[in-house]
Amino acid sequence: MSSTYAHNYRLIRTVVPLLILVIAALLFWSPSPDPETLQTRSVTGQVVEVNTGEGEVLRSGQTVRMTTARVRLPNGDETRVLVQRQPLAVGDTVELIEARDAEGRVRYRLP
Repeated sequence: MSSTYAHNYRLIRTVVPLLILVIAALLFWSPSPDPETLQTRSVTGQVVEVNTGEGEVLRSGQTVRMTTARVRLPNGDETRVLVQRQPLAVGDTVELIEARDAEGRVRYRLP
């Protein structure tokens, strides 16, 4: 009976780490979900709406704010961008960076 226990113990001690290594290798070698950006350009737009949300960090209890702006582009489309360290008001003209990927998707961000 002790030899069966020892055999199972050694088997588990070798199989479990190998299984973890295989799963980790698959996760690291999987293709990234974000396709590469093929081209970027600068566009200007007009701020249509500014929203600020507040929340409390669970661990520290600090209050955090996140501000987003809805921007109307020259072609008439509208996009929402994250605002960081930049005071914006409705009616402001802003410069955005447009990034287009291989699948034709377009993303906008503030510089």
